Amino acid sequence: MDADFRKLSWFVGSLLCCAVVVTWNVAPLGAAEPSTDAGGTGQTMVCLDCHDGQAATLSAGPHRVLMGAANDVSTRVSCTSCHAGQPAHWLDDPAANPMANPGKLVARDAAAVCATCHQGAHQVNQQTLSAHAAADVACTACHLVHGGTPRGQLRQAQSDLCFGCHTGVRGQFAQLSHHPVENGMVSCTDCHLTGDDGMAGATRPDVNATCGKCHAALRGPFPHEHAATLDYSVDDGGCLNCHDPHGSPLPRLLKQPYEAPHFQLCSQCHTVPGHQFNSFHGNQWAGVACNECHVDIHGSYTNRLFLTPALQPQGCLAAGCHGGQ
Repeated sequence: MDADFRKLSWFVGSLLCCAVVVTWNVAPLGAAEPSTDAGGTGQTMVCLDCHDGQAATLSAGPHRVLMGAANDVSTRVSCTSCHAGQPAHWLDDPAANPMANPGKLVARDAAAVCATCHQGAHQVNQQTLSAHAAADVACTACHLVHGGTPRGQLRQAQSDLCFGCHTGVRGQFAQLSHHPVENGMVSCTDCHLTGDDGMAGATRPDVNATCGKCHAALRGPFPHEHAATLDYSVDDGGCLNCHDPHGSPLPRLLKQPYEAPHFQLCSQCHTVPGHQFNSFHGNQWAGVACNECHVDIHGSYTNRLFLTPALQPQGCLAAGCHGGQ
């Protein structure tokens, strides 16, 4: 009896073990089919089995999905980092189950895809505060993931890309005096599209700081400031009071002519009656350019009237005249 009982126990125990093993390895009824390492190395290789050559379009930029040999591991991103979809696309019928293409999405949706990785001030402002956001310009309007320039993955050289929308600006750079943008010495983003850009033309909020990056000698600070160089002086502010930043038919990017006898550049602010024809000056200063005397027009370390020390021998800086300034 004991022997029979032991045999029966072993038989029942074996059945229970088999049931546990089967239950452990069989997915519940109705469960989704597991993907092939979705979003990772394995899934990228599955994508490239059909989309041959796409890895090469990513190899020169930060979005490369493979590193080195064709069968090497993925690096920073995978195909499904940007192209969302269902496993049925690669497991069943690709045409009936298309993956998302950020290049065909509206600006807000495309930005949401990019923002899964790119969350800097530039990316946020371009879809919230900037003129580009107001115009519904998507990230993919300027940047290419598959291809693009080595710097920034731009669709074209930066100046050509910007001129594609800002057509009127290209003509300004063709004028006599201009910043050397088309020569490649200066780029649009040296002045525009910084982390703090907003709706006002996507310019830096501190105009003088932008200009001072290149024109440091004129930036100051000076003990005696020229009010025209202050950012808050008039509507344009700072350097833009006198200079057109893109180009001008006048020398030195000037907005107004600086020629005798009126010198409009200066007289638009300084309308001093008889300034050049003052009786104390005599006739020798008639028609003389303003900067013959006022040399430090951006600001002075020594004189509040920005006068040159060369006037000292002529008595101009004597007490009672321009002395003690």
